[in-house]
Amino acid sequence: MGPAARWLVVLAVAVALVAVPQGLRALPVADTEESAADLAARVLDADRLGWSGEVATQGDVEVPLSGDTFGGVVRILGESSRLRVWWRGPTEHRVDRVRESGETDVVRNGGMTIRWRYEGNRVSFVPYSRIRLPDDPDVVPVALAQRLFTGARPAELSRLPSERVAGRAAAGLRLVPADPRSTIGRVDLWADQETGLPLRVEVYDGAAGSRPVLTTETTSVDLDRPARSATRLDISSGVDFSRGVTLDDAAGADAYAPFAPPDEVAGLPRRGDPEDFGAVGVYGRGPTALVAVPLRDVVARGLREQLRKAGTVRDTGERQALEFGPLSVLLDSSGRGNYVLLGTVTPETLEQAADDVRAGVRLVDPVGR
Repeated sequence: MGPAARWLVVLAVAVALVAVPQGLRALPVADTEESAADLAARVLDADRLGWSGEVATQGDVEVPLSGDTFGGVVRILGESSRLRVWWRGPTEHRVDRVRESGETDVVRNGGMTIRWRYEGNRVSFVPYSRIRLPDDPDVVPVALAQRLFTGARPAELSRLPSERVAGRAAAGLRLVPADPRSTIGRVDLWADQETGLPLRVEVYDGAAGSRPVLTTETTSVDLDRPARSATRLDISSGVDFSRGVTLDDAAGADAYAPFAPPDEVAGLPRRGDPEDFGAVGVYGRGPTALVAVPLRDVVARGLREQLRKAGTVRDTGERQALEFGPLSVLLDSSGRGNYVLLGTVTPETLEQAADDVRAGVRLVDPVGR
């Protein structure tokens, strides 16, 4: 697809967003008698459903960081995106991000991730990692719902009035975290009444406000499972190929850094399968979550410089801390090595987590981990 054609696709999608959904949403939708807990259970099962369609995302946070470490965060929380999605399941899908300047496709095929940057004419093949920096597939409604609603307790859930999303009757669900350590005020979700597939997710921070900090919405949907050929890339000749060892700095640190973080920090348990644990620790549940990533000195220096340029950074010399939107970030160089901690938790929680990481981290042989 040439630049002009891609621009027309973006324009067509933008026009469709303005012209169609508002009228469709005005059509009445009957509510269902399904309980909030039952709807949440169907939402969590929906990542196994096959579907295809278009997704619009809108981040409303000014992110004062950039570079490889925070590029995905900037795009998700601070920009708008238009995505085309072919979803056969959680381990087999394709997400294309279309922009005026080009297109980037990400394919998950079992244990392999394939990324094609059209404007650079480059394709990379990298082993999939459960620990990685945020990317376009993570903001597709079904994937974001999985992260935010996993571990939700019945008392945190309530029903919202049904609406029409992407031409489908969608049941509403609200999650209000009970944990005071969370910086997420609430998450509103609308899922297809028939299948439970999440069609729209709105994330609000803890500060009072009527605008979500992140919205991801399916604007058109086909509920038939796409053919396997739809998730394959038709790569033309003359493309530059590369094979990587890890997806990004977080995946590389998890696999190769000689550290084992503690099983609990700031009162939040480590989550995931212990058989898969590496050097990166992920803690908490649902929207009350943080991650602790060991950094190489060269990466830590670059991040420290960025943090110090932000006007609201708190700098003690050994630690730099910053908050934007619902996200808290802390770089700790107070002991052996460097750690960056970030999550949707309060600054006080992140400070305590950094103390606990320093107190509980162990040196290990990453090969025999």
